Amino acid sequence: MITPPPNRRVDLPLAEHRLCARVARLYYESGLTQEQIGQQLGLSRMKVNRLISLAIKSGVVHIDIVGPDEPHADLLGRLESTFGLQDARIVSDPTPEQGLRTVLAAAAADWLADRLVDGLVIGLGLGRTVALIPEAFSVPRAVSCRFVTLEGVGVSPSAGFAAYDVTSRLAEAAGGRAEIISAPTFVSTPAIRDALIAEPSVSASLDVARQAGLMIQSVGSVTSDALLFRHGTLTEGDLTRLQQAGAVGDALGHFFDANGEPVSWPTDELHVGLRLDDMKQCPSSAIVAGGEDKVLAIRGAIRGKFANVLITDVSTAERLLELGA
Repeated sequence: MITPPPNRRVDLPLAEHRLCARVARLYYESGLTQEQIGQQLGLSRMKVNRLISLAIKSGVVHIDIVGPDEPHADLLGRLESTFGLQDARIVSDPTPEQGLRTVLAAAAADWLADRLVDGLVIGLGLGRTVALIPEAFSVPRAVSCRFVTLEGVGVSPSAGFAAYDVTSRLAEAAGGRAEIISAPTFVSTPAIRDALIAEPSVSASLDVARQAGLMIQSVGSVTSDALLFRHGTLTEGDLTRLQQAGAVGDALGHFFDANGEPVSWPTDELHVGLRLDDMKQCPSSAIVAGGEDKVLAIRGAIRGKFANVLITDVSTAERLLELGA
């Protein structure tokens, strides 16, 4: 039922008030299109559009938005609004028994399952949180989609196998197909990288990755906990120099500063995979990450437009709002 808001007077001339109310009833209650209303009342579509806007502005129409009953709805709304996100998910801070990566991966699995449609290409980054997504992922029916790695399958044999396993497990659970970039994440020289990228099989997989309509990955920090440091790609000296250069995080092995601007590093020319600019082209690019050491990296990724979807925890969301966009 369309009613004016309580205790609010509609300040319109009577004739205009009546016309706004009639147009609003036809639009909201009867479900007529603006064109149909115009034909019925002898008005242009533009006039109908203006009357609907006036009805809302003047209080003839009072709209209540009832969102889903979820525990962090207010925080979620502020996060999406402040950072201009396409979508977001916020999980409760985990107990010590759960672990942050586990609860974030479960939320990412639910978010991903809700968005699967036939024909979709899903790009997957490497990371400890992303690696846990298959544990919680399921879909009610088979979906004809493709899962593809966004970069070479790993910096070490074990990391490579894990990346392959994540991609293939998700594809199998969804009823889709897996596409693997069959190359190391980093190689020893730019010449080797150029040769690998020129290989037809690697080139074809990279092309598939660039077609991803949805990407999901984490972001790395520039600390001793960073995956690139743990795998030996970066030394302690590298971390210090990156910090001095203003780097706060990395996405797909490429570093950026607090504003999301790229920070050049020699590994840029050794990396086999997509780059930051490729992420900007993806319609839905999701970051799944949390924790104090990831706050600046998450914020930088959003500022740099590498991500427009965020899956994080309450404490991280609150800290991001404290810092602001």
